[in-house]
Amino acid sequence: MSVALSTPARQALVALMLHVTEASNPDLRKLYRVTIDKPARDQLTGEKLITWRKGLRGAIFHELTEQGWIRVKDELTAPPPDGVGAAWHLLYGTFRHLNSLMIENGYQVADVFARPDPGPFSVADRVRQAYADLADKPGDLVSLARLRDEMPDIPRGALDEVLLEMDRHRAIQLDPDPNRKALSDRAKQAAIPLGGEDMHLITIGRS
Repeated sequence: MSVALSTPARQALVALMLHVTEASNPDLRKLYRVTIDKPARDQLTGEKLITWRKGLRGAIFHELTEQGWIRVKDELTAPPPDGVGAAWHLLYGTFRHLNSLMIENGYQVADVFARPDPGPFSVADRVRQAYADLADKPGDLVSLARLRDEMPDIPRGALDEVLLEMDRHRAIQLDPDPNRKALSDRAKQAAIPLGGEDMHLITIGRS
């Protein structure tokens, strides 16, 4: 029998199921406006439903355990928590339909939630938005290190592929930093190779 979880703990389970891979609180806030606070984290850890670790700058990363994936399956047929609003009831109504479809087709949770959630926008859209947030005006040079920091939930390989494709179609322009000697280790690690040269900067809207 499943242990009763608090509403924030249940919310955290659902968020981690949707995200699929390890997620920090900034990741979850950006995608779902969810933060896993200490009481929820302690309850989920105590029930062995998640693991967590501290990363750079004190960021906390969470991930469902195998037991957590089993427990989150219960959420697909559970009633929503008491006293919650319409959004919760709509979500759990959607879950019930999803569960029926999974049973009908012999799917497991891992078959459905198999890839990281890209968010409501494409990766290319996220690149444009991140650039707009970082640049003072169109055409400004922005470091790829800062751009990557804006999208911690996008795997590096996936982001690099999109950046190269956007550069190829001239939607963006990738440039090397002219002052190579002053590059930080962080800037070097964030670089993307193109045409036999490392690119450290991105610009959009350069005339």
